[in-house]
Amino acid sequence: MAVLLAGLVPALVTPWTTAPAHASFGISQHKGWDACGIGSTANAQAFWSNTPFWNMGLYIGGSQYGKGCTRWTPADVATLRGQGWKFLPLWVGPQAPCTSFASRFSADPATAYAQGRDEARAAYQVIVSYGWDTRDAPIIYDLEAFNTADAGCLAATQQFISGWVYQMHVPTAQKAGVYGSACASGLNTFASLANVPDFIDAADWSGNPSTGTIRCIPSGNWSGSRRHKQYAGDHTETWNGVTLNIDSDCSNGPVYPAPDELGNEQGCL
Repeated sequence: MAVLLAGLVPALVTPWTTAPAHASFGISQHKGWDACGIGSTANAQAFWSNTPFWNMGLYIGGSQYGKGCTRWTPADVATLRGQGWKFLPLWVGPQAPCTSFASRFSADPATAYAQGRDEARAAYQVIVSYGWDTRDAPIIYDLEAFNTADAGCLAATQQFISGWVYQMHVPTAQKAGVYGSACASGLNTFASLANVPDFIDAADWSGNPSTGTIRCIPSGNWSGSRRHKQYAGDHTETWNGVTLNIDSDCSNGPVYPAPDELGNEQGCL
């Protein structure tokens, strides 16, 4: 996803209160990566052993998740967790109606809101199948770039995300995240929704890992350990003899599972 610059209206977001002490999330301040085609748990192990990585973008499904991308079984996910990974769980569902993706949500805001709720229910069922502690577990909606200057498309997208967040907050509530281009997925406009995402995962391919500096997102929005940043896009890296095409991430935000690993922030703050 190329990062495009577009001015968006700033708004303030209130930070969380102190996180509850249970297994469903921790706050990571470490580096990580995500990739569509990891291929195997053995390849993931190669990117764990004696590497700088702590976190892994775990794609858990959705209608727009690429056909050539790795599909993880519950047994695979248990193996990855046993390796030590902290997960950024990503759900790749329908995209904005003004895009060319095969799977798109409705241009009608009310319908899009209901569809956002449906996607949250579907993602929830997947983490249940993994046997996870679902209370406050973070799940990230992958929203690719779209024409944010199209007012109708933006309005539908905002309602879709509002529906996603609303349903994620139905008890037992999860933490609702959104991934997208920092400037071209309308992320900052979601700060003023009726149902504001708990955290963001912003693609800003500046090469700067600091989550405190994200283009098009004011520093006051999603402050207080509520940010992940994809700071470098598609590139290959080789670790322990395994080469993968990855995106590079840095975190100051929720990952699954707890405990957190604060104290070695790797330039992410």
